[in-house]
Amino acid sequence: MDLTDISILKCLRGNSRISLGKIAEELNISKATVSRRLVRMEEEGYVSRYTMDTSPARLGLMKALVGLQVTGTAVNSVIEELRRFPEIESVMRTFGDHSLVCNIYTTSVDALYDLIQARMLKIPNINNVEVDIIIDSVVINPNAELDIYQNRVG
Repeated sequence: MDLTDISILKCLRGNSRISLGKIAEELNISKATVSRRLVRMEEEGYVSRYTMDTSPARLGLMKALVGLQVTGTAVNSVIEELRRFPEIESVMRTFGDHSLVCNIYTTSVDALYDLIQARMLKIPNINNVEVDIIIDSVVINPNAELDIYQNRVG
């Protein structure tokens, strides 16, 4: 991946619906070049999907990060159990105080409490749960990973 690829990805990060022609115009390259590079980046796994963001608050939802301490080698089996929870957006393996951190959406604090008490704590090998309710999320640099990579290769 070179600096042109990174520039294409930054355009898409800003607007996943941007046309190939608009990207080409902004970067002063041909539309065919943009298309060819995007196909290659998709094939190589740099681009896996085109997406949009929603507002949980507008949907009447709240977000929480739930840290789980898991016994020894049970992390994979716990992740498999967590896959059944529609409230869980993602699970991250971590080093530190928790084995796993879950991004969770619920309709209320009570719903979050019920999810943890009635369902999550019934999963074998979860030893401790810590909850952080997200009040607001501030995006500092949506291109952080691309900027770091660009500095490394550029």
